[in-house]
Amino acid sequence: MTPASAPVVTLKMLAEHTGLSVATVSYALRQHPKIPAATRATVAAAAQALGYRPNPRVASLMAHIRGAQARPHPERLAFVWVHTDRAEARRNPFLRNVFAGARERAAQMGFSLDEFWTEDPGMTDRRLQEIIRARGIVGVVLSPVTTAEAAVTLDWDWTHFAPAVIGNVTWTPELHHAGHHHYLAMRTVLRELAARGCRRPAALIEAASNERGKNAWVGAFLTHHPAARAARGLARVVPADTTEELGQWLRAARPDALIVSECSLLEKRGVRAAARGLPAATLYWSEAAPAGVGGIDQCYDRAAGHAVDLVVAQLNANETGVPDLPRMMLFPGRWVPPAARARR
Repeated sequence: MTPASAPVVTLKMLAEHTGLSVATVSYALRQHPKIPAATRATVAAAAQALGYRPNPRVASLMAHIRGAQARPHPERLAFVWVHTDRAEARRNPFLRNVFAGARERAAQMGFSLDEFWTEDPGMTDRRLQEIIRARGIVGVVLSPVTTAEAAVTLDWDWTHFAPAVIGNVTWTPELHHAGHHHYLAMRTVLRELAARGCRRPAALIEAASNERGKNAWVGAFLTHHPAARAARGLARVVPADTTEELGQWLRAARPDALIVSECSLLEKRGVRAAARGLPAATLYWSEAAPAGVGGIDQCYDRAAGHAVDLVVAQLNANETGVPDLPRMMLFPGRWVPPAARARR
């Protein structure tokens, strides 16, 4: 019998083979914690033996049905605030925007989001894992990390979860990510400045953000700078808490524009005075940017929504655990001219 003529193994056939209900088999394939581990193992073995493969058309249909139905108790996803406390999650405009994007996309897909915090008093990684499992949640969206760390880990048994990370920080083990494409963002800024006649822009970049972005900002700056031979001397990477007087470096560089990774760098010693009269752009633009400063709106609400998509795709495919080849979905954001405001 050729593969083309082989019978399609359905959930109903798996249920008959194992003596379980279709619903139990479906939940077991998704590694749902409400199904005993032994039952999940039995169903997984039967699926492998019979050659069961999930039908992507059915998964798509079920996702549509979940989104269309107004269910009193929709399936829940966990939104885990990683190394962020409750007050910061509510106070920080960037983080509020991220969560709003994730919640909106989850609702469109027929899910609700339950929030959890790694920094709650007395919380440990293992305790948080057990709390989420006890609530019957498999899909987990992990927040971006705004601390200085470039690598993150949680002491979890990932086999119980279908996870995805918002942002580019390195995880151990590495998981699926949806984040910002730092390289394309820098290239976009250089091209926009070049279109305005700038041939010698300088860049002032915060070190931790650059590290989280795998040094992509600096790489793109050196590769696509209109004055390639001078580019290395026109870029400075500095820690966020630097007290260095940077005006002297900026004046010596003789730039005709200034790119900063974030607007707070404009307030470092000597920068504003040395940059007076220069076109300025930021790689992390928000409504709080100073007047006259354009840049890249990273659109992290959209990235958060795509992280939800990554989680739901795993649920639909009955996938849990650490992926052997993590998906990295990167988005370049949107250029915002100096006199404009971002449109979503």
